[in-house]
Amino acid sequence: MQTDTKQPFSSQDHILNVVLLLIGLLVALPILIALLTSFKVPKEVVTYPPQMFPTEWTTENYVTAWNSNPFGRFLVNSFIQTGLITLGQVVFSVLAAFAFSSLRFPGRDVMFYFILGSLMIPFELTVIPNVRLINGWGWGNTYQGLVVPFMASAFGVFMLRQFFLSVPKELHEAAVIDGASNWWYLWHVMVPLSRGGIGAFSIFAFLSAYNQYFWPLVITNDVEMRTTQIGIRFFLVNVERGADWGAVMAATIIVSAPTLLAFFVAQKQLVRGIAMTGLKG
Repeated sequence: MQTDTKQPFSSQDHILNVVLLLIGLLVALPILIALLTSFKVPKEVVTYPPQMFPTEWTTENYVTAWNSNPFGRFLVNSFIQTGLITLGQVVFSVLAAFAFSSLRFPGRDVMFYFILGSLMIPFELTVIPNVRLINGWGWGNTYQGLVVPFMASAFGVFMLRQFFLSVPKELHEAAVIDGASNWWYLWHVMVPLSRGGIGAFSIFAFLSAYNQYFWPLVITNDVEMRTTQIGIRFFLVNVERGADWGAVMAATIIVSAPTLLAFFVAQKQLVRGIAMTGLKG
């Protein structure tokens, strides 16, 4: 006879669940406030004391956010920039991680330590050399200027190398004995077995690229090449009537929607990637 081995929830478990729920609500509160504010009429946005829920719902803020600036163009620029950066970082990180985890060549460990050392260099320290290099190539105000400096990721190489090291080396040895090339083994064995890690890093790369503000600000001068993060700033620059906070919140919700959608779609891989990163070094 089989017995039920499930343990009932204890009082400590219920307390922990309540605490976690409160923390989750606290983290989600700013997003909820922004969402509700985006549906308020202007007079309710500045009402004191502030009200959580609007008494008069309106979608005019979204129309204003979309039409006040070329917001559609901003989104297109962000999607192109983010997509190319994410694709480049994933491909190059997979190739480099495989080389550092499964291949043997002179100077491998030294090169890997140099890559890890590059993580210690602040991005602000490399801005001026990168700007001069990109402008010297004539890539200012272009997608190349937005994308190329971020096509490789030292963090991605490190993270995926940790996943690749968790794959038994006997699989590689068996594939070599059977006559498989390193290229075949990478794409037919290593990549499928590391989908969780690659998916998690893809989310990290997507969020990092999509939320960039400083680099697009300094490398682009044309409004047609601006990204959504800079586009939101345009709503704050209105001398005649001040900031239209309802439109600002609407624009913020529009900009945040792709990142929230990406998280909900790939949250299992993201959590699994965070849990497994660094298991083996």
